[in-house]
Amino acid sequence: MDNQKNRLTSSEITSLWAQYIQDTMSVCISKYVLVKVKDSEVYSLFEFTLELAEKHLHVLRDIFKAEKLDLPIGFTDKGVNLDAPPLFTDTFWLVYIHEMTMHGLAGYSISLSVSARKDIRDHYYQCNIDAMDLYNKSIEILIWKLEIFILT
Repeated sequence: MDNQKNRLTSSEITSLWAQYIQDTMSVCISKYVLVKVKDSEVYSLFEFTLELAEKHLHVLRDIFKAEKLDLPIGFTDKGVNLDAPPLFTDTFWLVYIHEMTMHGLAGYSISLSVSARKDIRDHYYQCNIDAMDLYNKSIEILIWKLEIFILT
């Protein structure tokens, strides 16, 4: 079935729009954290987060372009001061990305369930896999750090 013959539904457009805003925010936060964080595991986690957000944004831009829809404004580098002092500890950022990943998993599942077009469902299926990978990485680091804390 040719997706170009099937217009996006309002729920698909809403989900794609919301994801675009969330992923542009994720890029900005990740870039800030990567400049400030000292812990190598947390750094690696945010590198992965940035890669996923940029990958998702590429797909989203292609969808919006193919559908002749304007891109949402989203967050930009102008909204981030990489020279600002650190706002939070490395531990905070680890917990933050773990919590945000749980929200992402819930959001992607809902977006998948309200999407009719196969290409959009495929996109959210992949987003769920990406979020599960990030979740697994974050929980492993959290458990490892908790074990170290308990043993000291």
